[in-house]
Amino acid sequence: MKIYLAPLQGLTDWLFREAYSKHIGLFDKTFTPFVRVQNEEFYRPNQCNDLLPGHNCFQRPVPQFLGNDAVSFFRFEELCLRYGYTEVNINMGCPYPMVTGRRMGAGLLPYPDEIARLLNEIFSSARTKISIKCRLGMETAAEFEALIPLFNAFPLEEIIIHPRVGKQQYKGDVDFEAFLRYASALKAPVCYNGDVNSYEDAARILQKAPEIQGLMLGRGVLANPFLLSEVRNELLTAEEKATKLKNFHAELIAYCQQKYSGDHHFLKHLEELWGYHATAFENSHKLLKQIKKCKSLAQYKAIVFQAIETSMRAV
Repeated sequence: MKIYLAPLQGLTDWLFREAYSKHIGLFDKTFTPFVRVQNEEFYRPNQCNDLLPGHNCFQRPVPQFLGNDAVSFFRFEELCLRYGYTEVNINMGCPYPMVTGRRMGAGLLPYPDEIARLLNEIFSSARTKISIKCRLGMETAAEFEALIPLFNAFPLEEIIIHPRVGKQQYKGDVDFEAFLRYASALKAPVCYNGDVNSYEDAARILQKAPEIQGLMLGRGVLANPFLLSEVRNELLTAEEKATKLKNFHAELIAYCQQKYSGDHHFLKHLEELWGYHATAFENSHKLLKQIKKCKSLAQYKAIVFQAIETSMRAV
């Protein structure tokens, strides 16, 4: 069973991926947060920095494209080829209104004719392997029925399915029954993504869907950095966890110092991560509050490394 790291905008960037790969564990695949390309132009050119070979030394990710026209795709593919990548993932799952309102991400799913045109044009001359990450639909899971023959018509590397619809964003329950029904009708290998937060979650999914080729972990890894080891049934001692976690945070700090000038920008970058990560520690609410109040790197280091020591002693 393959285990992947999900692309989470602003969270699983190269800073996180490199520190995690070096000190905690290697996923079978990682994916970059999406790079948006529209009308052949990069929406935010600095998003491309996440693909730089020098930022991906310990594990090369799969670059993710967000867009809805083939010309923009090929502009992105050209960049990927220049950097030595061999696969591109197409995002058809982003649920945020500023994306879906432009018929991108999950907002593309209700328009099978547009998806068919996009894939026909891409596969006519693509030089990379193509995979898709998608949801079951934008408004209803029934939208996926029209997509099955489209996806089956192309030699997709794999299809990663998050079994919610776009309008849910990340709220409510996943529709696992619809996932089972539709996944079995797809020719490409299928990977499951969504609400895998424990070994028990993973075991339950694999028991009900033994034919899937992989699981993608996202926010569950941010909350519990050792979820990858747990899903693989790899046992770690409290001391091993403490060492790995300290090294991870030390490396993450070092990478942030490369990217950001000034403690304020560095600390703001890590706030969202700690919104998930703090739950792995005792007194998580208090810890998160302390981190949000940090004014300097020195203060941040003292709080974080003390929290790791205290938490591991309590195991």
